Amino acid sequence: MSRMRISQLAERSGVPATPLRFYEGAGPLPADRTPSGHRIHGEEAVERLACIEAVKHLGLPLEEIAELLGAWEVGACADVRADLRPRIVARLDAIERRIPFGVTP
Repeated sequence: MSRMRISQLAERSGVPATPLRFYEGAGPLPADRTPSGHRIHGEEAVERLACIEAVKHLGLPLEEIAELLGAWEVGACADVRADLRPRIVARLDAIERRIPFGVTP
């Protein structure tokens, strides 16, 4: 399996290195380390980042994205879909509660 340093992953994914480091710290993008301490990622990190970026646009916090990715990792897409629906509904409800009464989009 090919291993990439964070700069290579940033170039391949189009996501800058700073968010990649943040994603690692927050949980949804785990990284291994070289003996000298550099972050290294496998090829699967590119697809994982695409998923993170897509789900992030739904407004879910990174902790929830990490939970969803756990199910996705084991190939349980049906579980991810089943878990994602109530999360999206909850986010929409929260947004609707913040919209002033009588305002229509």
